[in-house]
Amino acid sequence: MQLQESAISLLLRSPRLSVSLALDLLDISDRDFRLMVKQNAQIAALLEQRKNGELQPPKREFKECPSCDEWFLPYAGARFCSDECLKIHRLESCKAGTITR
Repeated sequence: MQLQESAISLLLRSPRLSVSLALDLLDISDRDFRLMVKQNAQIAALLEQRKNGELQPPKREFKECPSCDEWFLPYAGARFCSDECLKIHRLESCKAGTITR
């Protein structure tokens, strides 16, 4: 139950994702969710913020690609601006003897 509570609290932070879709993704029943809301103050607070329209989407910040030094908007925590830059970085790492993923 603890893992599901952590996962649902992360999903509820997104104002773009509906509560019902979050429950479906995690295969949580309405009964279990109501129990989670009663027991977990963080989930209850997130639901209240959603109800009041106070949740803001996270701000995206530009990041510099370590391979080509170009600035880009990362998607899902991407470290490189493209697959090509990732491949170049891996090749350079192999040549230098420090393999990173």
